[in-house]
Amino acid sequence: MSQLVLFVCPHGAAKSRMAAAFFDGLAPAGWTATSAGLEPDPELSLTASRLLAGTDAAEHLDQEPPRPIADVAFPTRVVGIDCSLEGATDHWELAHREFDSAMRDEIRTRVEAIATELAGG
Repeated sequence: MSQLVLFVCPHGAAKSRMAAAFFDGLAPAGWTATSAGLEPDPELSLTASRLLAGTDAAEHLDQEPPRPIADVAFPTRVVGIDCSLEGATDHWELAHREFDSAMRDEIRTRVEAIATELAGG
């Protein structure tokens, strides 16, 4: 059975989506990722698609509408990104606040650290 990392951001439409896409591209055996929002937007942010274009993570970007946390059953690890999330395993306050390549790269770096840790390295 696969273990799940849940990335959560305020709207589940961009930051958590990018994190889940990066993770799924790097995931150690037996791990997958998904995303959710505290107050989900009605659709995926075009910014997430734009920022991932041309990266290996683009093929892993979930195109489904953002989902609430309650729709994700039994995550093994929960990462709150720029939101207050009780019970989260990790809390990320991103240094880069603009939706640009610097934010994308910060998310990728943080995801790489989690993937390395879960792989036992």
